[in-house]
Amino acid sequence: MKIDILVDSEEFFQHLKNDIRNAQKNIYIQVMTFEADKAGKDLCELLMDSSVRDIRILIDSYIKAIISDCFIYSPKNVFNSSLKNEFVETFKLIDHLNDTDIQVRLTNPLGPLFIRLMGRNHKKMMIIDNKIAYLGGFNFSDHNFLWHDIMFRIEEQNIASFLEKDFLATWDGKNQCCEKDFNSLKFYILDGKTNEKVFESIFEMIEQAKHTIFIETAYLSFPFYEKLRQASERGISINYIAPENNNISIMQKYTYWEAERSHFQFRLFKNNMIHMKAMLIDDQFLVVGSSNFDYFSYTCYQELILVIQDLDIISEFKREVIHVDWNRSVPWTGKTSATIGLIHYLVLRTIFPTLKILSRINK
Repeated sequence: MKIDILVDSEEFFQHLKNDIRNAQKNIYIQVMTFEADKAGKDLCELLMDSSVRDIRILIDSYIKAIISDCFIYSPKNVFNSSLKNEFVETFKLIDHLNDTDIQVRLTNPLGPLFIRLMGRNHKKMMIIDNKIAYLGGFNFSDHNFLWHDIMFRIEEQNIASFLEKDFLATWDGKNQCCEKDFNSLKFYILDGKTNEKVFESIFEMIEQAKHTIFIETAYLSFPFYEKLRQASERGISINYIAPENNNISIMQKYTYWEAERSHFQFRLFKNNMIHMKAMLIDDQFLVVGSSNFDYFSYTCYQELILVIQDLDIISEFKREVIHVDWNRSVPWTGKTSATIGLIHYLVLRTIFPTLKILSRINK
């Protein structure tokens, strides 16, 4: 087994380009976001130049509402011609791919009036020739490629075969819930309906922590804060990195309030948005994949989670990611109003469950 930790888009895409160019049998790609900008077009050019006959792309229906991280139907975007043009060009590009026998399907319809907007398939993975697999946080859009993120490249046939089966199940419209051990790697596939039961395993790791928990993510929310705060109250050191400028504005003050009242060692990542999803518990369990450790991942997104116990991989992750990002971050020294923090919390506690319920209507 060979595992590479690929930090940021340039390193990730260079490896993926090489693997696509060397592919012989099949190329399967699943993302939540795909756009007709440079990132999306570069991928399409690679695929159209390939001689591989079985090329398939799964994209979430999210792109029917959100392009370039903007809700295209909001009042402020009514006259945004560049956004509308990118929306049109994205679907033209998808039609063109289908015309060239590169098969493209959209997952999880949005429903009338977008009521199922938050019922997303949040997985990001690529499987090539039933022997190479990628998983992590990258989508194919320029703004995602600018964000700080990671992908894991795993070269191992049994793992690639396991993930390929999930891809093909999703291709046929079936969301799976399963888990699989591969020695020091354990995969969890979440179906968007029974996620809470699966996350019990992650919560158990947090509850059994003895020393430290490191977490780096942008959208941490309940119930993960509660579990981490309980660990903090037991004397566990919680080291948390969040972006200085979150792309979801309501999360910013909510994050400050939660981190402060939970007494975390809290730092802000400078000059870039974080899209990473990583948790390291006692230097023994590294939890990565597509899950943001937020309410939607916990309840209604389809997700892919990998728990790594290989000490060499964990050491590399600490060296290449944790130590680097901790030094690129600064301690948060501000103060947040308890009232404002509580208001943000109550708003999210109202909105999130409502969106979850809507996401399951007529599904």
